Amino acid sequence: MDQEQPPEPVSDEAIRAYMQRQIRSGRVKAAVLVVQNQQAFPEVAAERIVRCFNELESPYLKR
Repeated sequence: MDQEQPPEPVSDEAIRAYMQRQIRSGRVKAAVLVVQNQQAFPEVAAERIVRCFNELESPYLKR
């Protein structure tokens, strides 16, 4: 019988790398980046996505 394997946990590095790619593409504004990541990584807690966003160092982010 095939048992479904639980999805592997997503690392913070993978979340930050996804955010960086989205920002650099120019298609995503920083204001919607957290929401988009919540949709892309539904198994990751919102607090963790926000923490990863706050750790980003990018010239594309105006703070």
